[in-house]
Amino acid sequence: MANSFPYRPSIDGLRAVAILAVLIFHLHPSWLPGGFVGVDVFFVLSGYLITAVITAEHQHGNFSLGKFYQRRIARLFPAFIVMAAATMAAAALIYSAQDLASTGESLATAAASVINLRLMLQGAYFELSPDAEPFLHCWSLSVEEQFYLFYPILLVLLLRRSRKLLLIGLLGLMLVSLASCLVITPLRSPWAFYLLPTRAWELLAGGFLALRRSHQETGASMMLASKFFPWLGVALLVASFILIREAAGFPGYQALFPVIGTLLVITGTDMPRGGGVQRILAAPLLVSIGKLSYSLYLWHWPVFSFVDYKLLLLEETPRAFLKTAITVPLAIASYRFIECPARAALNRPASRRFALAALVASLAICIPTGLAIRDRNYLNVRDISKGKLTFNRTRSAGSVVLLGDSHGSMYGQMAKQLADELGYRLTVMSASSGDPLPLASADTPEGESLWSQSLAAVRQDSPDFVIIACQWSGKLDHDGIRLKRALDELRPLTRRIILLTQPPRLPPEATRDAIRKGARPPFHEEGVQKSRRMVVNADLLARASDRVLVIDLESLFHDSSGAIPFWDSEGHLLFHDRGHLSSHGAQRVRSLLAEALKKSP
Repeated sequence: MANSFPYRPSIDGLRAVAILAVLIFHLHPSWLPGGFVGVDVFFVLSGYLITAVITAEHQHGNFSLGKFYQRRIARLFPAFIVMAAATMAAAALIYSAQDLASTGESLATAAASVINLRLMLQGAYFELSPDAEPFLHCWSLSVEEQFYLFYPILLVLLLRRSRKLLLIGLLGLMLVSLASCLVITPLRSPWAFYLLPTRAWELLAGGFLALRRSHQETGASMMLASKFFPWLGVALLVASFILIREAAGFPGYQALFPVIGTLLVITGTDMPRGGGVQRILAAPLLVSIGKLSYSLYLWHWPVFSFVDYKLLLLEETPRAFLKTAITVPLAIASYRFIECPARAALNRPASRRFALAALVASLAICIPTGLAIRDRNYLNVRDISKGKLTFNRTRSAGSVVLLGDSHGSMYGQMAKQLADELGYRLTVMSASSGDPLPLASADTPEGESLWSQSLAAVRQDSPDFVIIACQWSGKLDHDGIRLKRALDELRPLTRRIILLTQPPRLPPEATRDAIRKGARPPFHEEGVQKSRRMVVNADLLARASDRVLVIDLESLFHDSSGAIPFWDSEGHLLFHDRGHLSSHGAQRVRSLLAEALKKSP
């Protein structure tokens, strides 16, 4: 690589600018509101560099796809794997079960380079909590890795044809991608933000610049441009960092400013006599930070997430200092003892097969491990067409079926612990975002609904107990016909039905983010929310009978003043988000549920 494409310190300096912008923004968005566009700078740089390297090697006749992917593996993979392992270990110690489950799924999708798709598809049912998503930053790595899969092949194919066709092809792809970004952003901003087709234009812009520069001679006009354009680019980048806001309008047309700014800065980095910008970017301190940029990016977000999650009550400035004090040494150690040695070892020609084998083996471990962590810590039917989850199949002391939506799944792990303790078989049919109750009319076909699947599972198992937990305030109709129909159809199939009332919903000021910003207990449920919840819980309590047991959770989640407890006595969070209990919160229900399950139906 060094022979075909000379090293340019100013490129590392530009990397330093990008990573510093991202770090400052993530330390506190108000300090540099548009700092997140540092990722866009990285996109342009990546497109520029890989295009320059591929074209240079192609001209020298020594390019191969195998060598290209070997370099990508050596560059990205070792440090990522170490970071992923350390992150999962820390998450196991710090996070609640639900957040650990989410982190496991993030590990699997990040390792498979599709976490951007997971984040795009993740709805608002569970509000995204950045401090509980330590792999969130890997979305940009996934976009780049997806780009690497097709771009080198396309580039080489076009290089073999003609320069004109190559430039036209790249320009056409870039414009199509940009157009899709502009169209999709106002319609579905998360899609435009996370998808490769709406982000590829940024990498292609860097590639197009590399191709144009490689075919241009250095004349007086270009020398003048190399001195003027970089300063204009710096102005655009500074304006982007300060003025762009993280909102629904991004990326859209706003992403043009950091992209164009980066392109203009690059124009002065590959000239024999660069101007002031090149000299500034080539300063030793910036170059050193730029070399650390990948490791800094990898490690900063997990560290920031864990500090924010664990130290809610610590003031903002000490938290920022602690984050920096942990991240910088980790990044330096990662760069010196993992990144550099691994690149040197894995880039050797004899190491190509080993690099590929190590990648495949690690993916074969990371993906199943991440999914297993998810499934172990959050019992939830993710695809109702695939049926139920069953545990302790051979146990004969009793049997339980858990039905519900996400409010049912939040009790899943606790219910399994109880089933293990009592020797019961447990079947879980709760599904996040699902509707576990039948439609109001018995004549309406259910098709493949959660209710029809749940009813089939109960009919097949003939359990001793059926537990139903639900977001009742959102699922019950005013006359209670849906619940009545569910109870009528379940009674002949089980000995006893256990209904869990709905716990209180935290107010907006009772989130982890709000607490970090100064909100403090006591927290009280909002009036409208509480009134609706009390009505539906009263409806549940009125249905108690010899075959229907209702467990009232009201006293478990209110103190003597009527406030909602946020922590338990050991400092564990009782709520996963505003409306769902954490695994520690679910444990408060355990003794009441255990008592109910021990009673002979």
